[in-house]
Formats: sequence, structure tokens, C-alpha cells
Amino acid sequence: MTIQERIKTVAQEIGFIDVKFASTQPLLKEEKRFFKWRESGYAAGMEYLLKADPINARPEFLLENAKSIIMLTANYYSPCPPKPDDGNNYGRISSYATGLDYHKVLKKKVKDLVEAPELKSIFEKARFFTDAVPLLEKSFAIEAGLGFRGKNSLLLSRDSGSFNFILELITDIEIDSHPYPSNDIGCGACSRCADICPTNAFPEPYVLDSNKCISYWTIETKDQEIPEKLSNNFGDWLFGCDLCQTICPYNGRLERKNILPKPFAEFNPENGFGHWLDLNEILDLEENKFSKSQLLKRLEKHKFLDEKTLPSIKKYIAKQEHITEEVLDHIFQIKFARTALLRPKRKGLIRNAKIVLNNANQSQLTEI
Repeated sequence: MTIQERIKTVAQEIGFIDVKFASTQPLLKEEKRFFKWRESGYAAGMEYLLKADPINARPEFLLENAKSIIMLTANYYSPCPPKPDDGNNYGRISSYATGLDYHKVLKKKVKDLVEAPELKSIFEKARFFTDAVPLLEKSFAIEAGLGFRGKNSLLLSRDSGSFNFILELITDIEIDSHPYPSNDIGCGACSRCADICPTNAFPEPYVLDSNKCISYWTIETKDQEIPEKLSNNFGDWLFGCDLCQTICPYNGRLERKNILPKPFAEFNPENGFGHWLDLNEILDLEENKFSKSQLLKRLEKHKFLDEKTLPSIKKYIAKQEHITEEVLDHIFQIKFARTALLRPKRKGLIRNAKIVLNNANQSQLTEI
């Protein structure tokens, strides 16, 4: 077997959806495209994308003598069930965050790959990333042949759709790579992703304006207030948004034919907080709302990842004199540990919950 075949075989045995290979040559055309995108202000407040000397298109800065990138995808899709009966009290979570935190899960999966007996000698010098450095992951994934750029700006694959994490393993090994066919028709005349976006976050095909993106506001911002003219259109999205993916014909075709790729078990909704979260479980952690005894009583109705979490929280609260902001932050950390829901922090998630609740109430008034 060739090196490529050995790597691909082991990776797919572990559960990665696809494996392709790319050179570490700088993607200068994509670099210019990125500069134009951020000069347009579309990076919003994501400071890591605004650095003066970015390494986004230059993997050689991430590993000395870098020669090849092993690009992998891991699927995370699970169908969203209907909103619970008491729907106004529930907020929706993006598919990628319904299970356990992908950073930790994928780090372990890649460790399994590089430490596999038949590959260990190959990966003596390698670095792994997934959404951890400002590398143009989608551009290198396209260069490797994992798919094409959709009009929703995401990586699209005919075989696995767009509900995929992208990972890159940068190595000093020389591995042959084969570019993606340039004659692919891609999205054609389809504009469903732009049409369905409630905040008009796509100023033109293939371009996302983060300033108008529900995912940006509900995940990347923490204490920042969200403009009302945007938040009024968030609907029931508590954390992230999947609209431009669920409407995509490529994803729809895979679901209709029941040929969706199988995600790692850790990403299944039953291993996290699922697609819908009771807003009271967030609002209960608001400052100056309950006494110690009242809060403990409320927490007994909450959902937790395992049976050890609530006793751990109770033990922590018992040691505290008062329920302060710091105490609530710590409870939040314990409750949502191992999930991506930690990202906006406690105050950010409370802000999101209030927006969802307000939108539900406004919708109810409109119906009346």
C-alpha cells in the first residue's frame, strides 16, 4: 500500500468521512480573496482574523519544513426533532453543538490516527488543527479535493454534504496530491441558502457577512448587546444556526436517500444537550435570581450530561456563602463542561435565551 492508502484506510476505520492530500504551497489567490473579504468588514469582531501578518494561506509557518497537509472531514449531522410541546420555552442548538465539544473529540481521534502502529513512524513530525488557527481550512480542503465552495461559503461535498468538520494534519512528508476537478458545476443557479437566511447574511454568492450572521452573534460574542433589528429575526436559534445547510439540496438529497455519513458517537445529540434546550436552564443562572436553597431546587429539574454533575454542583454551592456572579459562572462551567455551549459564556447564553423567549412571545402576539 502507498502512504496515502495506508493513511486513508486507518482514518476511515477510525470513522473519518473522507481523506485527501494537499501541498503546503501558499494559496496566494485565496489569500487575496481573504484580504478582500476582511477589508469589506465581513470578519466583524473576530480579532484573530484581523491580524496584520496572517498565516491563513501559509502552512509553512505552522510547521518547519512542512510539505504536505492531510485533510480530513468528520460528519456531525443529526436530524432535528420537532420542538417540544412547550415550544416557547425552548431554544434551538446548531447541529455541530448538540453532542460533545468537537475540539476535544477530534483531538482524540487524530491522536488515534497518528499513533496507529502502521502509521506511527510516518507522523514523527506533524501538527494537527481543526478550527484552532486562522488557516484557510476550506480553501485547503477544496485544493485537496474534499469538495467545492458552496454559495453559503461552506465546503460542500457531493458525497457527504456540508455538515462536516474540517481537520488538517500538517506534516513534513512529501505526499502526492490531486486537485479537485475544475469543471464541477457547484451550486449552479441555486440560491436557496441566501433566500432562507432571515438576516440577509450573504451580500453575494459565496460570501458571508459575519456582521449579520446568527451563528456569529450567538456564539462568538459574549457580553455584547445584539442589535434588535437583527435579533428580532433570530427565531428560536439559541446557539448557532443551520438554515443555510438544511435548505441545501446536496444535504437534502443525502437525507432523502438515507445515505448520510455516520458521525462519531460523541456527536450524537443524546451525548450532549441535544437540539432543543429548555431556556429556564439558562435563565436560572441569572444573577440575583434565587437563594441557595431555591437555586438547588431549580437545578434538580435541569438536564445534565451524567449523574455526577448535579452532586458536584450541590457540593460546590454548599461551600459558598452567597450566590455571586463568580459562583454562577462556575456552575455554568460545570453544567456545560465538555460541550461547545461554553463558548458564549454564561452572560452570552442568557442574552441569547432572552432573545429567543422574546421572539416566541412576539410571534404568539402576531398570531393572535
